[in-house]
Amino acid sequence: MNATFYLFDVDQGQAAALHLPNGRWCLFDLGSKSNFSPVNWIVAKELAPLKNNVLAHYAAARNFKFIKVTVSHFHGDHLTDWGNMAKYGTEYIRSVEPDSGYLEDCRNSNSDESWPLVLNFGRHVSLNYSGSIIPDYGGISISEMSLPVSVARQVNGDANARVNNSSIVTRIDVYGNSILICGDMMKEAWEAIIANRGQYGRDWRPFLSNVDILIAPHHGHRSAFSIALLNLAQPSIVLVSAESKDPNIDSRYSQDPVKGIKINGTDYGYISTRQKGHIKITIDQPKTLLSQGSRYWTFGDAAL
Repeated sequence: MNATFYLFDVDQGQAAALHLPNGRWCLFDLGSKSNFSPVNWIVAKELAPLKNNVLAHYAAARNFKFIKVTVSHFHGDHLTDWGNMAKYGTEYIRSVEPDSGYLEDCRNSNSDESWPLVLNFGRHVSLNYSGSIIPDYGGISISEMSLPVSVARQVNGDANARVNNSSIVTRIDVYGNSILICGDMMKEAWEAIIANRGQYGRDWRPFLSNVDILIAPHHGHRSAFSIALLNLAQPSIVLVSAESKDPNIDSRYSQDPVKGIKINGTDYGYISTRQKGHIKITIDQPKTLLSQGSRYWTFGDAAL
């Protein structure tokens, strides 16, 4: 029995998925690119065994649903696959709980092209939000935290930063391996949370600690690099979702306190989708409760 985590190559945006041991799928952000939809790829993968039975294939396509979709925040590059996802649906959905100020910041930080998509998604969330419900993840722990939008606005920054700073942050604990998906939260927010000596800090610091795989915030850009976060998380490896030739990735993700790992004889501090394409991590169930499940890495088209 195993679980499989994917960080998809979607250029500027971000999209990740977890295939649970019980066979269900979770999605974390809904980025896509013109020639690749993570949603359509997952559905096609699930329906492939039925390709020679037209009626069964049609029925399965009509009945397919994701168990959970989390969208970290209301920016278009995290939502381009929303139209495809809406065709199939999800049992549970989690995103930001917006207020009028948040929506105004979203309008001011999204392009005219992406704003209708964002607005449509926001309306759906307002009617279908299920963030307080914990689905059956087949023995896997998935927990999420975020700053309320009113608190995120208190951190310095423009409309774009205020939207980013209320991102949903997701922690996945699977067979002794921990994965932290950081959304687009910016440096100032990380440092304010970690330094806080009140309830925020007491809640967040354990949540951010002792991480094996960290998905870099804000596509690995310098604006979100926080040494305070890395010192707390102490990740073995950092993954970055970034478009080709992105000049803003911070090279410090390959340095201490990132521990680094060896994959097929090569040392890595961080791995980006612009270098490797799609990233797949298969995690086996360990033989004992106190041991860590083995990780197996696959890159590029071979990951699909």
